[in-house]
Amino acid sequence: MAQEVARIKKRIKSVSGSYKITSAMKLVSTVKLKKWKNKMLANKEYALRIDEIAKTVFANIEESKNPYFIKKNADKNLYIVLSSSLGLCGAYNSNIFRLADAKITENDDAIILGNKAISHYQNGSFNKIETFKEYSDVSDISMINAIVDFIKTEYLKGTYSEIHLIYTAYKNSLVFHPLDYQVLPLVMDKQEKTPYPPIMEPNQEALISTLVPLYLKNSIYAKFLESAVCEQAARSNAMENATKNAEELLDNLQIEFNKARQAAITQEITEIVGASKN
Repeated sequence: MAQEVARIKKRIKSVSGSYKITSAMKLVSTVKLKKWKNKMLANKEYALRIDEIAKTVFANIEESKNPYFIKKNADKNLYIVLSSSLGLCGAYNSNIFRLADAKITENDDAIILGNKAISHYQNGSFNKIETFKEYSDVSDISMINAIVDFIKTEYLKGTYSEIHLIYTAYKNSLVFHPLDYQVLPLVMDKQEKTPYPPIMEPNQEALISTLVPLYLKNSIYAKFLESAVCEQAARSNAMENATKNAEELLDNLQIEFNKARQAAITQEITEIVGASKN
């Protein structure tokens, strides 16, 4: 019986250590979630204004004359897969991989971002573009700009039929899901067309050549921010669940410990009483 008490005490010590770790990690991830969420909200107004201007311009140009709106006759697509570089974030990465596995074929190329995706796809059957594998997080603005410049150049060259970004879309801190977003070709929304077309200075071609890169960088950066927020929310939720599980386990172990200790005491009393009678 004494061995059972010792075993439970050892188990309680182990779970208590895990509880302290998950509690600390939950606190850290909550702080990071607030930080990235504030960045996303600060960028949201700017991003919406760029989207409004771009969609108004796109709806009032001739689609057939602009290469950004024309699907290329290439035999492959390019996918940008955005994952986390750190773990302990629940199903965040596995959901991304599940969607990417369903979309990417052997003929396609892929830009893999995040250590978890690099590790997961190290033996992938598709072609991986290694240029951007040093990407760390959304703070790396120069890398994001380089990715946008690369996809814009390659698409205009006709290398890819379509270019997609697979990322995690944010709804709230509890609800987020992986999404396949088509970056290029651009989609024209005819509902945005106005009765009086905007005046484009100095001309339509010059405006589009300036506006499209800005629109692409703004759109991709906003979605990278969304993914960063979702990653921290997923990690915070995972650590909260782990902390709650540790609390429940500690409560159950404490009950077991009390029962085992009481049984040990009862057994000792019984042995003492039995010995005194003899």
